[in-house]
Amino acid sequence: MDNGFLPQLKVFIGKHKYWIVFVLFLLVILVASDNSLIKRMVQKREIRDIQEQLRQSAELKRQNELMLNDLNNDSLVIDRIAREKYNMHREDEDLFLESR
Repeated sequence: MDNGFLPQLKVFIGKHKYWIVFVLFLLVILVASDNSLIKRMVQKREIRDIQEQLRQSAELKRQNELMLNDLNNDSLVIDRIAREKYNMHREDEDLFLESR
């Protein structure tokens, strides 16, 4: 078996040892390590999604603060909201609902 597989493997490794080390290094960097490039790309995407959620939450908070300010300062706003959102009406009014 001296002329078999192991001597040929040694020769192959001897000729291509730098390429083998380089490929192993790339595998570790791209896939295997805790700070791999693939994990970093996934984490960056998650960060962008969370930042978008934060922007949406901030906008919703701003809108709610404006509505709260309107509700505290103007009694007609309560009447308008009750009519628009909850289909309420005064006793002497007829209510027509439009389906969307």
